[in-house]
Amino acid sequence: MPIILAGLLVALAVLGATGAVIANKNSTSAASDKLGPKKNYAALPQMTFTLGGGDARMVDVKVLLEVEPTVDGKVAEPYVPRITDQLSDKMRQIDPQQLAGADGAKLMKSTIASVLDREMRNVRVREILLDRFVVH
Repeated sequence: MPIILAGLLVALAVLGATGAVIANKNSTSAASDKLGPKKNYAALPQMTFTLGGGDARMVDVKVLLEVEPTVDGKVAEPYVPRITDQLSDKMRQIDPQQLAGADGAKLMKSTIASVLDREMRNVRVREILLDRFVVH
């Protein structure tokens, strides 16, 4: 009788472990389905611009561009000099007071978007993320 009981306990332990492994695999695949496809980012280098207005204030910006998952993350590198030049011109038209608060981030994103639309026409940018945005 003790041998049968020990065998039964071992069999139950094996069944429990098997069930746990199967449940873990199902929950992992379900979680990845909920997250959707992995996001792909192209990073622009940190840039510093002089702002318009009476005082000599500057802004440091580091931008991440969310691009299609099939696009290479270095897609923006050939465009960086033109993007920097165009943004420099646009930043000189912005007063430092306009960059205060959440509206400042929106203005910065829309300014960057207008430059990207012009310079990177063949690359679809899904989202513009400000990794660093400091006015000093």
